[in-house]
Amino acid sequence: MSDHCITCRHFTVKPRTAAGEAHLEASDRAHARVGMGRCLKEALTLRWIGAEVQACGKHAAVSEEQAAQRREWIKGRGV
Repeated sequence: MSDHCITCRHFTVKPRTAAGEAHLEASDRAHARVGMGRCLKEALTLRWIGAEVQACGKHAAVSEEQAAQRREWIKGRGV
């Protein structure tokens, strides 16, 4: 398994739901539809990254099965 953001446990396409972040939920959903998500270790709140970009030094691998499920979810969105 190669180190791409989609294979990292810090990568998410789930929209934010916390109090005070409701204004970002629509952007999170729109970016997820085109295969982009957020790094939970990233400090910038308005930064989305492509699922297949090369991972950074904070990469923490998920199982190949989970990475495959993530790819299928994104593929199902018409990306």
